[in-house]
Amino acid sequence: MKRSLRIALVFSLSLVSCAKHPITNVSVTVDDSFSGYFRLTTCIPGAAELAVLNPTAEGITSACPSGDVEVTVIKPSKSFRIAPDNVHVRRSHDGSPVYLTAQIP
Repeated sequence: MKRSLRIALVFSLSLVSCAKHPITNVSVTVDDSFSGYFRLTTCIPGAAELAVLNPTAEGITSACPSGDVEVTVIKPSKSFRIAPDNVHVRRSHDGSPVYLTAQIP
């Protein structure tokens, strides 16, 4: 009986340790004509909730994602999402997010 309890406990703990972090959603607004890669510096206190890109396709966000990131792109004519598989989060040696990049088609 004790052995089966230990096995159940080990199994439960292994499932918990494999749990993913929640997906963070970041919104960015761009001109209708914009397409290409952009870069957002993360974890900037006081940054607007809606990131705006400068002429070099860079911006800032207050989001500080611990896991995957989904980007909502807002253009004047339409809005769409970039799936987490297509968003790259660059992290420092301690795991803190530094910036994220993605491509707008």
